[in-house]
Amino acid sequence: MRGAITALLLAGACAFAAEAPKDNAAFLASLPDVKSLDFSEPMAVALAAMPLACIDRPQATSERTDYLWLPEGKARIADNFVKTRAFYGCYDWHSAVNSTWTLVNLSKRFPKLAVGPLIREKLKEHFASTNIEGEAAFFKSARQFELPYGYSWLLKLYAELDSWDDPEAKTWTTNLYPLAQQFSKKLHDYYKDLPLPIRGGAHPNTAFTLYLALDYAEPEHDEALAKMVKATANRFFGSDHNCGTAYEPQGSDFLSPCLAEAQLMSRVLEPEKFLPWLNAFLPPLASAEFAPLTKPVDTKGITKEELQGGKSHLIGLAFSRAHAMLEIAARLPKDDSRVAVLRRLASISAASAYDAMEEAGYLGSHWIGTYAVMYLRAPR
Repeated sequence: MRGAITALLLAGACAFAAEAPKDNAAFLASLPDVKSLDFSEPMAVALAAMPLACIDRPQATSERTDYLWLPEGKARIADNFVKTRAFYGCYDWHSAVNSTWTLVNLSKRFPKLAVGPLIREKLKEHFASTNIEGEAAFFKSARQFELPYGYSWLLKLYAELDSWDDPEAKTWTTNLYPLAQQFSKKLHDYYKDLPLPIRGGAHPNTAFTLYLALDYAEPEHDEALAKMVKATANRFFGSDHNCGTAYEPQGSDFLSPCLAEAQLMSRVLEPEKFLPWLNAFLPPLASAEFAPLTKPVDTKGITKEELQGGKSHLIGLAFSRAHAMLEIAARLPKDDSRVAVLRRLASISAASAYDAMEEAGYLGSHWIGTYAVMYLRAPR
């Protein structure tokens, strides 16, 4: 399926040079009719298997070796880390956090999930008070470690837990509360002092971390952080126009800088302001300029071991694009002809990512499931 979709889109992109579709209706008619992925219980089990496989697998490396691996003498793992660290698995800290968010989300959506008891067992272990206390103590002197991407994910995880009407979740939320407060203040100050936005397609992307932070600040009524997020978004992106779609994607992107920014501004701006902003920012969908954002990246030719991390990012990029397209579409007027096109492109992109997930290996499986769930949760 992925090969057929990729071939159709690549052929369509070439056709732009000869005769571009004249409008969105013609563009929509030219796209393959791909059904949206079904967020079913079997799908949830498959997606839960990925974080369950890594949540207790200690990180091999870290930006700060003293988080889990102690630097004194011969490298060794910290003593009793399973009782003093909550997010020690899944390759790196931020992936452990977003993988935990995935497990919480799936448990909430599917209360009778076959692997639900195992998920609860893991959450109970990782959210124990001593583990969270260990995290809070470490981050008091962690400087810039995991700021802002990991911080934003931790806050999103807290909000997900806090909205779960479940007795055990209430205990875990209570345990996590001091760490969330600590992170909210530091993230607020980070944005306040940030001189320029980071616009690349990877973890530090300012637009995406602001978007994640809103997923905490709004439902948790954190007015200080919400105000800072919106002010920062307007300061950096409010006057942007003509996004450089021709430069996407770069070699290891898992985010689309243009779509991530539009996704954020769709939430920050009032509808009457978002529409003219979007018109000036993104090119028409039925244009050669928008075409780079519509093509699944063919990663089959990436075989060198040292390129596998970037390959996994490019596979996951299709999920994050699909997620962003659906959210942008949801904030357009219902009669806007772009809505149907964005939803169709999202379905195509997500199908491409899902069919390619097995190619990502562990460098992808420890995080891609999270982005699949975000897409599956997005409004349609």
